[in-house]
Amino acid sequence: MSQKRAWPIRLLGFIWAGINGTRRLILNLVFFGFLALIVVGISQDQVPQVPQGAALILNLEGKLVEQPREMDPFEMVAGGSDKEQEIVLEELIDVIEAAAEDDRIAGIVLRPGGVYGGTAKLQLVGQALSRFRDSGKPVIAQSGWYTQGPYLLATYADEIQLNASGTVAIEGMGMYRLFYKDLLDKVGVKTHLFRVGKYKSFAESYYLNEMSEPAKEANLSLLDDIWGQYKATVNANRTLAEGLLDRNLDQLEAALEQVDGDFSQYALENGLVDSTLTSVEMRDQMFERFGAKSDDESKFNGVSWQDYAAQMMPEVHLPGRDQVAVIIAQGPIVPGDQPAGTIGGYSMSKLLRQAREDDQVKAVVIRVDSPGGSVYASEQIRQEILALKDAGKTVVSSMSSVAASGGYWISANADRIYAQPNTITGSIGIIGMIQTFEETAKAVGVNLDGVGTTEMAGLNVFKPLPDSFKRIMQMNLNKGYADFINLVATARDIPVEKVDEVAQGRVWSGTAAKELGLVDELGSLDDAVAGAAEIAGISDYDTILIEKELSPEQQIIQEILKNASVELPQSESSKLMGMVKQTLLGPLEQQLTLSDPQNAYMLCLECSEL
Repeated sequence: MSQKRAWPIRLLGFIWAGINGTRRLILNLVFFGFLALIVVGISQDQVPQVPQGAALILNLEGKLVEQPREMDPFEMVAGGSDKEQEIVLEELIDVIEAAAEDDRIAGIVLRPGGVYGGTAKLQLVGQALSRFRDSGKPVIAQSGWYTQGPYLLATYADEIQLNASGTVAIEGMGMYRLFYKDLLDKVGVKTHLFRVGKYKSFAESYYLNEMSEPAKEANLSLLDDIWGQYKATVNANRTLAEGLLDRNLDQLEAALEQVDGDFSQYALENGLVDSTLTSVEMRDQMFERFGAKSDDESKFNGVSWQDYAAQMMPEVHLPGRDQVAVIIAQGPIVPGDQPAGTIGGYSMSKLLRQAREDDQVKAVVIRVDSPGGSVYASEQIRQEILALKDAGKTVVSSMSSVAASGGYWISANADRIYAQPNTITGSIGIIGMIQTFEETAKAVGVNLDGVGTTEMAGLNVFKPLPDSFKRIMQMNLNKGYADFINLVATARDIPVEKVDEVAQGRVWSGTAAKELGLVDELGSLDDAVAGAAEIAGISDYDTILIEKELSPEQQIIQEILKNASVELPQSESSKLMGMVKQTLLGPLEQQLTLSDPQNAYMLCLECSEL
């Protein structure tokens, strides 16, 4: 009887699903078709032109990334200008290199603004600027205020101009975080930590009041290494006085007194910049160097790098040629199907499987920019990498700013590992954390009760964790750590004892990691691609990018909003709120994005992008 009643209900549901699907299809066709017409209309009216003798203008504001985040188009519209702007690293480098060979481009005007994303990425852009200068064309840096990252980029220019009311703010490098133990104690939250590796300091914020001595030791060693490389690069580019970048506050105060507290004059007299000018004088100089636009004499003869990129011809890949595929692994590693900007265990595996099943792909380069994450998802990805190798294909890891913990786990079995000198890598360790709220519940008058068929069924964050469960958790992590150091020992051909010595959750620079045998070569993504082709034994090949495909409507809206974002500066208030949010909630947000089924993580929270 019930089946007879259910049948018409299912039929009505089927009919409604068909009607609703047709309605959505028609709406999408009309809406996105209309958007496509707008894009075509705009592109026909505003085809980017590159005038003869023009300056390529690099207005850089936002985060350097290996791959843009995949965002819901309507979320992007709603977010407006407060959304973090992104600059795709390879796209920017390609523009600079193309401009070096373009007779229409007479030089570069570099305005590094608020660009950030890690010293490793900034140096790659700087090296591209050096190659541009080798073509005989000048690079002029201009800014009202140079902070540490943008200044590093500016040192690759022929000339650094600073606004007469500006400054160069180089503060050194540090790792600081908030510690919440006293707060959690006051609200009755108990933190249960399980870890292997004395340097594995993820979660210290939740069970300590200050950074542990092992964490201080490891972090200071890393900072000294990365800071030393920063100073070496700046000093090589600018030939500064010894110790200038390491002045303490007393020395800085005395030096500023000599110039009556004029920060721009201090920068000029100490060789940090070449000239101090007003904004009007900077602009006038650009007119003198590059002339005025033929169609608008109020603007100097220049083209934005985004407009220049829009008129570059895309690469054409001939059928039948061998290919080296690049797959980008950027962001935290979490289980499941994830959008670009997050490494999903399933979605990343799917891309690797796509490369394995493509007969033209002879080698794969995995570009890793990740502090790690879920043990389960990391292992899922590693298994797919092993399947690639079993299929006879070369696999190379190319480390960007960060490739630590789970980021190293997915790199370990590569045929060759490339890192940059200031890549942050290692952090070979494992950790788990569970917070319980039994005291909080008691304080507010809440009580949990019920029945279950097993003791495990009764485990709950509103009840104390049984000691036996704590031992089971620690046992699981011990096994995970043993697996980690054994896979590194086998993959890297290093004795297990030696791996254990350099593991323990400690982070290393790319330079140190090479000395320890954790990476094979120091080099860029291009070096890794060339290395992969060499190992695979191919010389005539195309380089392709394998990434998750966007729907046509996502591509249309993302392209519109990407171009529009250039004209929408982020408000100072939203920048400040972003900084506060990152400082107060950053570690907690990162924790909440992780959903390992066993509560086991390979994550390096101190691997902030230096």
